Amino acid sequence: MTTNPYLQRSPELDISTVPEKIGVDECWRLLDSSTVARLAVVDDLGPDIFPINYLVSSGALFFRSAPGRKIISLTRRPEVAVEIDGTEGGKRFSVVVRGTVRRLDDEARMHESGVLGLATMTASTKWNYFEVTPRSVEGRLFRTSY
Repeated sequence: MTTNPYLQRSPELDISTVPEKIGVDECWRLLDSSTVARLAVVDDLGPDIFPINYLVSSGALFFRSAPGRKIISLTRRPEVAVEIDGTEGGKRFSVVVRGTVRRLDDEARMHESGVLGLATMTASTKWNYFEVTPRSVEGRLFRTSY
C-alpha cells in the first residue's frame, strides 16, 4: 500500500519563512521609489501582463502607453492590478495595487500628476495617459535564501 504524501502531517512551520505584511504607508514609499512595474489586465483570452513605467502622485499611479492591445483591454475592462517587486534590507518585497484605470483627457490633471514628463523604456511615442485609482494596496516581505 502506498502512502499519500498530501495526507501526512506537515512539519512544523518555520516562522522565519512566512511572508510579512507591509503596511500601506510603507507600500506607498516602495511604490514611490520605483519606476518600473507590471500592469495586469484581462482581455478575451484571459489575463495578460505588460511592463510599464509609472509614477505616483496624489495617491494614484500614472503611466503612458502607445496604441495597442493594452489600451483595448483597458477600455473594455478597466479593472487592473499593478505589481512591483525588489530587494531591500536583505528581504524581497512585492507590492500589488488593485484598482480601476481611466484614460486621462484633462490636461490640467496630466500636468499636475507629472505624467507628461514620464520617461519610458521604449522609444515608441506614447501619447495616451492613464490614471490607476487604487481600491487596495497590499505588500509582502519575503526572506531570501541567498
